[in-house]
Amino acid sequence: MSVFSQKIAEYISVSGETIQSLAKMGNINRTTLQRIKSGERLPTRAFFKKLTRVLRLSSVEEAELESLLEIAKVGEGTYANRQKIIELIETISELTEYKIPFSKELSPKRFAANSENLVQSMQIVSGEKQVLSLIEQSIDRELSEETEPMIKLVIPYGFQAVYDYLFQQMLGNNKQLRLQDVLSLHRESDDIEADPILGALKHLIALTLLDNVNYQSHCYVHQLKKENNGQEISALFPHFILTSRAVITISRNLTQAVRYQDPGFHKLYLNCFEQMLEDTQPFILESNDLFQVFDLDRSFKVEVVVEPLPCFAYYADRQMLKIKLNKEFPYYEDLLEAVDRYYNYFRQVSRGMLNIFSLKNLRRFMEDGSLVFPEEIYHPLTPIERLTTLKQVRDDLLNNRRLLFAIDDDKLFLNSAPEFIYESASCLRLILHYKIDGRVVYKTIELRQPCIVAAFKDFFTNLPDSDYVLPTEKTLAEMDKLIRNYELKALCD
Repeated sequence: MSVFSQKIAEYISVSGETIQSLAKMGNINRTTLQRIKSGERLPTRAFFKKLTRVLRLSSVEEAELESLLEIAKVGEGTYANRQKIIELIETISELTEYKIPFSKELSPKRFAANSENLVQSMQIVSGEKQVLSLIEQSIDRELSEETEPMIKLVIPYGFQAVYDYLFQQMLGNNKQLRLQDVLSLHRESDDIEADPILGALKHLIALTLLDNVNYQSHCYVHQLKKENNGQEISALFPHFILTSRAVITISRNLTQAVRYQDPGFHKLYLNCFEQMLEDTQPFILESNDLFQVFDLDRSFKVEVVVEPLPCFAYYADRQMLKIKLNKEFPYYEDLLEAVDRYYNYFRQVSRGMLNIFSLKNLRRFMEDGSLVFPEEIYHPLTPIERLTTLKQVRDDLLNNRRLLFAIDDDKLFLNSAPEFIYESASCLRLILHYKIDGRVVYKTIELRQPCIVAAFKDFFTNLPDSDYVLPTEKTLAEMDKLIRNYELKALCD
């Protein structure tokens, strides 16, 4: 008997009604209700809505029961993964939507009581809380005392408390931090709840979206190269954190740490870190080079795209590209050829692609004609071009030529920054594009860990059957309203 069915039985008991009376009042099948109560079956969405009404549940109770129903359907691990992905999408949207003022300044008084310990040549601590406290004190000292603070991390992705602390300390801070890390993204086989890498991903992306953090992240899945003697550089304490003047070595189970002020130790670990950067691949790549971000010359087959606008690659032919790309751009010809080739290949191999977009961002596009590319390389679409494209999208949706679904913007906050591209079971690309002081910034994250790719595929392919997307009829109605508004506007102009 699931927690969901137990909760149903509890609500029925509290209501004081019998199965028969509830079935009659809610116009629902009595046998079905009995089987749901006993845990023999789960309700359909329509049955669930009727049942919550007849039980007179509050919105909070209904939301809790809906979560329990989803857990009963897909399992706790899958449900937890889906919630982590929703948190990730909304974190990206929030941090790229709102400008955070830089006003916070750390006070040296925060760690004055521990100052004497922190300047010792060596300090040893035991216990998880003590290890984290030592790390936090070292971060505070670095941010407070150094003109150009620097932190380098070689810690497991599961040590999220460190990333969370860094995020909280840098949020609104008037210091600029240079942050680098090398992560092992190997997932333990006995993880049964939400995949911890998903939680780590949210923390890492949140940090890279802060204007005052220059973040370079590398990762590896397999063991790094070892030294000539076959031993890890710190066999007893394999993890470490570097600040400008100190190094903290941390045990494998994160319960012991040693902080060194010795310049020789610092140089040794700094050299080790630089070697690790050479031996690993970028995990988060920041670049305004569209060839690098979108990897325009590669072969691919896209199965799912979740993005701000309906995929316009289907509608931008070579003639339109020649008109819209800025001929004054120094690499106009190269860009035209690459984008045209990319779009043509995209249309050929991605015909059955699932495309999920935001009506809110579509409305914004109809206002200004702006796409996600740097303004210096293209001309915004004219009102007529926008209207023509919108009608093409609407026609494809109406005639079921494309798998198009609109996000319910009241239930999931997706702004113009994130673009998720699921290509196959081996690759998921997350491309971020947003503005800082009028400049378009691009970041790309390529995920190839099978468990993470599978979690995103599950989330994306189940979105059309969830409450996070609008029914097709409502999406068409919203598009028709947009079309009428802009046709009327065109007549008035």
